Amino acid sequence: MAVNYKVTEIGGTYCVEEKTTGYIIKSFDQHADAKKMMKFLNLGGGFDGFTPEFIVRKASPALNNSSKNMLST
Repeated sequence: MAVNYKVTEIGGTYCVEEKTTGYIIKSFDQHADAKKMMKFLNLGGGFDGFTPEFIVRKASPALNNSSKNMLST
């Protein structure tokens, strides 16, 4: 089993991040909820670490833009 997703905290929000792309797949207020989603994705409930950009842009554009900005500074 590949571990392609991780939980990161951005501004008090818990985000499920795709390791290979850096995309934020989904965000949660509760850490436990983010961990459940991460486990689901790591067990095969997603795109195996390669979510298409058009899906991520529609799902959470503000978080993905802010996380890319944080990484480039």
